[in-house]
Amino acid sequence: MKSAGRAAVGAVALAMTLAITACEDDGRTGILTDEPSPPTTETTTTTTLAPTTTTAPAAPVAPPPVGDVPGNPAAAPALAAWATDLVSLDVDALTNACWTMPPTTIADRYSDVPAILTAIAAPGVDGQYAVTWSGGGLSVAAKRSEIASGYACPFVFPAGQSNFYTAADASHAVVRFLSRATGRPVNTRDVETFYPLICPGNSPWDPDGTGATGQPPLKLDPNQLAGIKSFDADAATVTPVRGDYVRVTLPVTDGTGNSRSMQFTLSIGPEGYCLGAAT
Repeated sequence: MKSAGRAAVGAVALAMTLAITACEDDGRTGILTDEPSPPTTETTTTTTLAPTTTTAPAAPVAPPPVGDVPGNPAAAPALAAWATDLVSLDVDALTNACWTMPPTTIADRYSDVPAILTAIAAPGVDGQYAVTWSGGGLSVAAKRSEIASGYACPFVFPAGQSNFYTAADASHAVVRFLSRATGRPVNTRDVETFYPLICPGNSPWDPDGTGATGQPPLKLDPNQLAGIKSFDADAATVTPVRGDYVRVTLPVTDGTGNSRSMQFTLSIGPEGYCLGAAT
């Protein structure tokens, strides 16, 4: 009986060994299933990057040649700074840069670029109030305040013309002055110290030709416009008086909301049109 029992145990052990061997031969372990699991497939994704392109920065524009000015070494570099923008900027950008000029005049005043470049290539002449370059029948004149700023926006006019200031220049002088008075200057650098707009009184103030010998009223009291809060620049009109004198009239509004027409009398001084009186 003991022999029979050992034989039975041996038979069971052999059967289990065969079963395990069969599982290992199939390359699987654990519980057998009717369908084998599909093999794992690794997917490799390849990303194609666009080639890197680099845009080289635009080469700086070389300053156009500007004639030296004997006795005034700062004049040529100041005009060259403007001339560089003349050949590289559009009209709007040049208008913003030349805020001392009437905005409506820039496109026409600086339109003949080749002629301007010809004129400024000649040696400059240092005059009483401005430096002037002339050539090819054209003159380019930069005021002293423009030269002192390091960026000289000049007047351009036919050579030999004695008075190159226009009605637009007179109106713009008033607009700049009122812009300062109302706390909104056309540019933060537009202050009387660097860009004088009040007539200095170098000659007797006599717009009506009465023989008066006094000083310009605005020079005596430059703060008399402190009550003005706003004005209508688009409604300005310019009327000649006599000689260099003109009157600019436009609506202004005070702090109480009252509006009235105000009249400014201007003349031509060292910095162009200047204000001498306001009524």
